[in-house]
Amino acid sequence: MSTLAITRHRAVTRSRELLSAALRTDFTGMSRKDAARWASAQDMADLGELVVAWLNGELTQTPGHCGPPCAETVPLTSVLTAVNRAGFVTDNSQRAGSRAGRTWNTWVTGFAGDATLSRLRTAVSGTPLDLDACRGRTHGCGGKPWGLPRCPRKEATGFWEDACPHAAGELHGTWWVYIEDPEPGRNDVLWPVLAAFAAAMEAVA
Repeated sequence: MSTLAITRHRAVTRSRELLSAALRTDFTGMSRKDAARWASAQDMADLGELVVAWLNGELTQTPGHCGPPCAETVPLTSVLTAVNRAGFVTDNSQRAGSRAGRTWNTWVTGFAGDATLSRLRTAVSGTPLDLDACRGRTHGCGGKPWGLPRCPRKEATGFWEDACPHAAGELHGTWWVYIEDPEPGRNDVLWPVLAAFAAAMEAVA
């Protein structure tokens, strides 16, 4: 196996480990204050604003993450804020990086309605990024992505529906979206593309 192939294999393995761990975690320990904020959300716009509040330290947890933003997320605060306000409610992300001889790739996951997904596809079109979207019996991920035993959409969405009952109906109708840069160690494609997506959404708002 070539050095590049080994590096990519390690990157994919790293992504699978992180995403699988996120889906296995029990998030029942949310504080009453945070739980009340999430339970008050009425729609996707509210959820996006609550993610922004979490990114800025006003909330400790999200329905899909049991603590404050990780150190690697802090440099992404600006673009993630814009993306969430543009209608793509993010629930997980990872910057590309390397450590101890391992290099991994960057990706983001979240929820999007039909119109938002269409604009995300337009933004990604012509780039090396991969975009998968799953809803109901439609699995852009092929049903078993990234080495997981099944499509993670149901579990990922379930956390949010349980925590945000008033927005659960709208959440249930969204697409669970995964956008990934397949090139390990590269951070200068995905995030500028998402920033451009958010700017385009703001322009037509």
